[in-house]
Amino acid sequence: MTLTKSFYQKVYIILEVIRVFAIAVIMKFPFGGWLIIFLIDTFDYYPALRTGITYSRYQQIDKSLDILNRLYFVLPAYFFSWPHKHLFLVLFLYRLVGEFFFFKVKSERYLFFFPNLLEFLFPAYIIFSENFVLALIVALPLKLIHEYGLHIKGMVDPWSKSYITAHPEHQRKFKS
Repeated sequence: MTLTKSFYQKVYIILEVIRVFAIAVIMKFPFGGWLIIFLIDTFDYYPALRTGITYSRYQQIDKSLDILNRLYFVLPAYFFSWPHKHLFLVLFLYRLVGEFFFFKVKSERYLFFFPNLLEFLFPAYIIFSENFVLALIVALPLKLIHEYGLHIKGMVDPWSKSYITAHPEHQRKFKS
């Protein structure tokens, strides 16, 4: 069975809609909601590429949803009155600065220097029973490695990489 561009468009739209409405899961099951967002954010590039979307357009959509999803990682901290809720807001704003520079200068390096620490801190904070220091000790090095691979080395999942190799028009252009 050959999957069509239309099929991938539908899959991509469904995945992004799930990311938008993941707040409902996060507020009831914070770790489960995080897992849904993380998995979709990790693998949505695969169907996005096959829709014919440009990398630049994908980044606009993805980074917009990333902002929304990071907000979802801040809301439970305030809703459930987590002891370190203000630090979640600070980390949200910190990455927002990096994304501003990313879109302004068009350099992915800013996404490394302003890492999306909430993406890994949020589940670690839940796992380590709201021990912020321990969660940070675990999340920070993992996230820096993750950001380095994505935004400095330009790594993508193997399925997307094979597609990009066959369709050079989807090559990422890095600007230092």
